[in-house]
Amino acid sequence: MKNNKKYTLVALLSLGLILSACQKDQANDKASDNGKAETKVEEQAKEEKPAEESKKDAKDADKASEEVSMADWEGEWNSMGGYLEKPEIQAAYKTLAEKENTDEKTAKEGYLKKRKCDFGGLEISGDHVKFLKEFPEAKGEVIAEADYKFKEKVEAEHEGHKLEWDIFEATSENAPYKVLMMMPIHGEESLTHFHMRYGDDKDSLLKEEGWYPTFVKPSSTDQQIIDEISE
Repeated sequence: MKNNKKYTLVALLSLGLILSACQKDQANDKASDNGKAETKVEEQAKEEKPAEESKKDAKDADKASEEVSMADWEGEWNSMGGYLEKPEIQAAYKTLAEKENTDEKTAKEGYLKKRKCDFGGLEISGDHVKFLKEFPEAKGEVIAEADYKFKEKVEAEHEGHKLEWDIFEATSENAPYKVLMMMPIHGEESLTHFHMRYGDDKDSLLKEEGWYPTFVKPSSTDQQIIDEISE
């Protein structure tokens, strides 16, 4: 009887050790499974992050595209070059020459070169641009016309200042210029105007030094033009 009790006690102790070991193995297996699951989640998150960033970049680009369109410059515009030979304007070149410490002829030639433009005016409606031979009020010849779509924004430096160009690409096959570069309209407190560039290659246009064809509202006065030249 005594031996039977002894064997029973040993059996119970052995069973307890086995159960304890099983529970420990189950706990280890569970911890291992949890660790694997966490690792999988982390790896999945790493894979998803670049995709999310790409989606964000695409979304930002779409937003910029929605915010900018050729319609932002809608209306009729006179090329500033059409004013620069008027007798009423000539006194401005003397002031400009004094400011630039040069003679009047050199000052005028430099300014005409900076504002040089191959057309006299613009008519913009939605994405459609008409290039006019003269000011719009003359109701003269339309040199060419085309539709343009916003492509991107590009920053550039000019004399220590940061400039922002809105780049547009032609969607019309017969467009006279494949690329238009537009600066936002500004100067409303004095002379409402904007600068632009036109051509067939964006990179070449960005490298141009000192060329800023400028367009003003048809209501602009000679005095406003004089002030713009003299400033």
